[in-house]
Amino acid sequence: MQQRMRALSAATTVLALGMIAPADAAVQLHLLGRPAEVTPAPQIDNGVVLGSPEVIVGQLGCRFISEERRLVIIAPDGPRVQLRADSDEMIVDGRRERLVRPAFMAGERLICPLRPVLQALGCIVTIDDEEKTLDIAVPLESIRVFADDQGARVQVRAPLPIEGALSHITDPDRWYVDLAGARATLEHETAYVNLGAVSRVRWGQFSTNPSIARLVADMRGEVKAVWKPHEDRRGGDLVLGKIDGDEPRIERHVPTIVRLETITPDPDTTIVRVQTSDPVPFEYDVTRKPPRVTVQLPDAAPIMPIAPIAVDSPFVASARLDGTAGEPGATLELEMRQLIHFEVEQTEEPCAVNVIFRRGRLSDRLIVVDAGHGGHDSGARGKTLLEKDVNLDVARQVAAKLMKAGARPVLTRDSDVFVDLYDRPGLANRIGADLFVSIHCNAMPQPNTNYGTETYYYHDRSKCLGLIMQSELVRKLGRRDNGLRWANFCVIRESKMPAVLVELMYLNHDEEHAILMRPETRAAAAEAIFEGLRQYVEGTGTAAERAADTEMGS
Repeated sequence: MQQRMRALSAATTVLALGMIAPADAAVQLHLLGRPAEVTPAPQIDNGVVLGSPEVIVGQLGCRFISEERRLVIIAPDGPRVQLRADSDEMIVDGRRERLVRPAFMAGERLICPLRPVLQALGCIVTIDDEEKTLDIAVPLESIRVFADDQGARVQVRAPLPIEGALSHITDPDRWYVDLAGARATLEHETAYVNLGAVSRVRWGQFSTNPSIARLVADMRGEVKAVWKPHEDRRGGDLVLGKIDGDEPRIERHVPTIVRLETITPDPDTTIVRVQTSDPVPFEYDVTRKPPRVTVQLPDAAPIMPIAPIAVDSPFVASARLDGTAGEPGATLELEMRQLIHFEVEQTEEPCAVNVIFRRGRLSDRLIVVDAGHGGHDSGARGKTLLEKDVNLDVARQVAAKLMKAGARPVLTRDSDVFVDLYDRPGLANRIGADLFVSIHCNAMPQPNTNYGTETYYYHDRSKCLGLIMQSELVRKLGRRDNGLRWANFCVIRESKMPAVLVELMYLNHDEEHAILMRPETRAAAAEAIFEGLRQYVEGTGTAAERAADTEMGS
């Protein structure tokens, strides 16, 4: 009999809700980061979500009292909310607040606008009108990190229940916890640890519908990890390694830049070092006019103003660090005397971002020269020339010049055969090549609609090579400079070394087709590619030499 009465009451509640809103106005509830089914289902009526708080708040760890057309909700360590049928007010800890609609009874359930009630309890409520979803999330109250050389404990606290799921990935090595039903609304998003196996701990919002916050521990060593939920389910501890409870709290939220220096261990090497308190992310760029290398440090703050420094180097003229003391976001600008191969890397002892310029010898390099297309794949077509033939002619000449200079060239094809796109960078990766250059000619759908020379790169590490290569091709071929461009081409994307793809000219442009017909033009192209490779390894020369080249070119 009691079961029948409860079923009748639920049916009456659903019927009452259906009378105020059409059936298609029902919304899907996301609770604790997952879809949840409740009866009655919340409904949208003219932009207001109506429903029974009673069927929701219990799953949020709240206690409630329902009697005599009145509902009292008590959040753990939080507010007390009172609602009464036929009243357009709710009482929150003794304070009266207006509701957009009066509450009413539907069977034994009190129905009211849900958003203000849930927000009063400390929830973040998001309504997606298009998706017809109601997401109820819990803001993270605090994240505290305690660590020493043996282990770390990351303590997560929330005002209401959340659920955590631990996962691990490698390359890079990370442990992370997805906190279902949580919103990351804290002021800081990173704690720099650098003790034991833990590099840093960071957090942010992984998903908003449903709400999932993600806690990430970036590792620099291997340890076991476990997620320990708190007994009240309002958070938990991520334990990394061994802890004994005496670990000090880590509160470094902004890594600092403490020093800028240059090191010249030998005449062919210059190191510009930005010393930091913690490992920091970085991005870098390079330009040719003017020659400059720029390193962005978005998370790092100078500890004090750092004056520009002159550099006694054949490559670098000066180094300047721009940024405001104590504020994240700094930029290292290196004015160059010449462009040359460089690398940007991080070290731990000392903790620093290092920009390393090192002059090498072309004779020490293993270089893959890729003649584009081949076999049944002719590439672009001119009136007489086929791209595959021009590419192979130039590639053979480049290889001959490299061999004469003492380098070790490898051709991806030395005859009119087809080679798969992935096999070309695959060869370079397999033999551990130092450099990769792919030779092509261009074309447009309509003849005589474009002309000139361009070079393409994909990875940042290849941009310096691309700038030098494009400059040499334009200088020696004398065609319009179409610039260095980024492109998602397989042969340069899949190469694990600096790699560029050059487009010499447009085969279906009458003037450029006639120019490419000349053997001396193809020889000039080969010389430009050879010279671009040499300058990348050995340097582009002094400022005076560059100025002389510019005057000759003009």
